[in-house]
Amino acid sequence: MAQYQPPAGRIGVFLGNKSAAAIYDISIAVVSKEPDLVAVEPSAGQSALPASLMQMAQARIYFDVACKQLFAASPVLRITYTLAGAPTVLELQLPVTAAHFLDPVTISVADFFARWKQLGEAAAIGESQMVLKTGFLGSGDAVPWLRSVVGGMGFALIQGADPAPDNIVAVGIATTEDSRFGCLMRVEPKPSHSLTRVTIRATNETIAKVVATNIAMIFESR
Repeated sequence: MAQYQPPAGRIGVFLGNKSAAAIYDISIAVVSKEPDLVAVEPSAGQSALPASLMQMAQARIYFDVACKQLFAASPVLRITYTLAGAPTVLELQLPVTAAHFLDPVTISVADFFARWKQLGEAAAIGESQMVLKTGFLGSGDAVPWLRSVVGGMGFALIQGADPAPDNIVAVGIATTEDSRFGCLMRVEPKPSHSLTRVTIRATNETIAKVVATNIAMIFESR
């Protein structure tokens, strides 16, 4: 479970014991490579995590997330426990990236392309571009699927903006505790070649790279 209202968020972690024995000495910690940029702390007012879980038992814990500044590395959840006398350490990447702090924003077609051109000419632009394979989709499924992916990432689709009807242009705003950063995306699918070019231009290099990484992960998971 994850909910985001930039620059804040809340995520829930569920633990379940499906083994044939009890789990003891359970502890959870969040490790961040950039603690000054993103903070993840246990939510206040919740019950303490149990130190043990019997067979088939479950527990959950919630964390509050604060995006202080745009960050590149996702925090890691470190779970330690003892099972059948053997200490175990499990590390999981949390679903917390700078791209989760995007909100959709609608602008006019003229404003989009003026801003797109301006960012393209900027000396210190944040731009990421990649060509991804879409062979897992039928020729008629690619564009609707791509629209759902872009919209689901916190971007507003600017309808009718691109002369090519299958192309997708979209805008989002990444919000931190200190600042806001514009992020523009252009998606150019070529269903006949099972390829899609994705270009992200932003006022911050980190958010452009993180959005590109997240999109690539979505494609790879198909």
